[in-house]
Amino acid sequence: MFAEKEKNILIVGAGMAGKILAKDIRKNHKELHLIGFVDDKITAPQQLLLGKIDDIATIVTIYKIDEITIAIPSADGALIRRIILCNLKNHIPIKIVPRNQRIVSTSIVRYDEVNNLQSEDFLGRPFIGKNVDRLMSFYEGKTVFVTGGAGSIGSEIVRQLIDLKVKKVIVYDNSEYLIFLLEQQLKERGIRDRCELIVGNILHRNKLNALFAHIKPEIVFHAAAYKHVHLMQDNIDEAVYNNVIGTKRIIETAVKNDVKLFTFISTDKVVHPTSIMGATKKMCEYYIQCQGAKGTKFKIVRFGNVINSNGSALPLFERQMALHGYVTVTHKNMKRFFMSIREASQLVIESTAQGTSNSIYILNMGELINIYEVATCLIRSKNLIPKKDIKIQISGLRKGEKMIEELYTGSEQVQIRKTRTERIFILKNRDHCPVDIEAAIIELEILVKQAADQNALWQYMKNIFPSIKR
Repeated sequence: MFAEKEKNILIVGAGMAGKILAKDIRKNHKELHLIGFVDDKITAPQQLLLGKIDDIATIVTIYKIDEITIAIPSADGALIRRIILCNLKNHIPIKIVPRNQRIVSTSIVRYDEVNNLQSEDFLGRPFIGKNVDRLMSFYEGKTVFVTGGAGSIGSEIVRQLIDLKVKKVIVYDNSEYLIFLLEQQLKERGIRDRCELIVGNILHRNKLNALFAHIKPEIVFHAAAYKHVHLMQDNIDEAVYNNVIGTKRIIETAVKNDVKLFTFISTDKVVHPTSIMGATKKMCEYYIQCQGAKGTKFKIVRFGNVINSNGSALPLFERQMALHGYVTVTHKNMKRFFMSIREASQLVIESTAQGTSNSIYILNMGELINIYEVATCLIRSKNLIPKKDIKIQISGLRKGEKMIEELYTGSEQVQIRKTRTERIFILKNRDHCPVDIEAAIIELEILVKQAADQNALWQYMKNIFPSIKR
């Protein structure tokens, strides 16, 4: 019987993690043959340093490489995309060492821990350990209410809050299915008893008042919203009713029941809103800003696209690849901000614990990333070749979509200030609301309830936000 052929390994990164990985391969993996390293910055032993990252495509051919392993725990998404884009025309698997807190801090990694590339690897930023002691001292023993708490962002906020030793988290969500899935995940982690799971709608005022009076939450995270831009363009009544009226109801309930702190999760689409969804969230920001000196302190947190959140581009691309052998990109030059669910949730929790109240916090989303490049990297991360194994189709912009996202207006930009957390900014002065926001919301609720006339609602919103498009 023939012996199995050794697998030729090329390590990207000749730093401490790469050297420890190489040592583990030599000692514990006789089926692997380490060919050498590539690195732009660090000098490895001369006979093992084969070149720089841009040389990989040539090196894999000369040395008959069977696998490329990235061993740079601190690498950001831009560097990993660069490595992928250097290897678009071959089928050689690209793997990566874990980039968790332990490995980032110690560089100790074994080959058994090496994983296939995930989208968060080439889009996300390096892991930064949160100040657990400070956050725990803020949240420990508190009761927290999370609307939309079974969604992608809400459920991650719930999990992180449990790790911060809150007394209890009340998860409030209108999706029975998502509540069920979250319950299973909590059971698997052995923390089901730390949560109360409630199926309910934020428009249900009497239910909310009864719950708050009984539970007495100290902090509310309001994550519940309709968020799909193109769907809300055609369902203006539901966008207004859920996003605006629903937010008003939950705020009124929080104020009435003396909730100490209320955090509203907003979106970058409130900046010069071109969509109904963005306009509804901007109205919520205006409404929160007019609350004045009440017992409840309010915070607004804005951020852009979250990698692999429900309905985001990455899950759609993966589904298209699996079912149809192509991905659709709306425009070759479209750019978006991306952030991992874990990082976004962490920064929402961190923003809430910041000292300044009644403020808008803007998460530093990093660089704008080209969506076409994202699709290309995703295809290659599956060990497929873009345009050959998987086609990339251009579909054109959809209703309400922007070519390039913004996180703040020009007038807001000069008011941005740093906080003690480098990935969180604070907006000192906000845009002036062009209407009496409380009166506008009352009129919108009447319009929604009377006939849900989409044209009348559209015109009303257009009068407030001239930037929105049909």
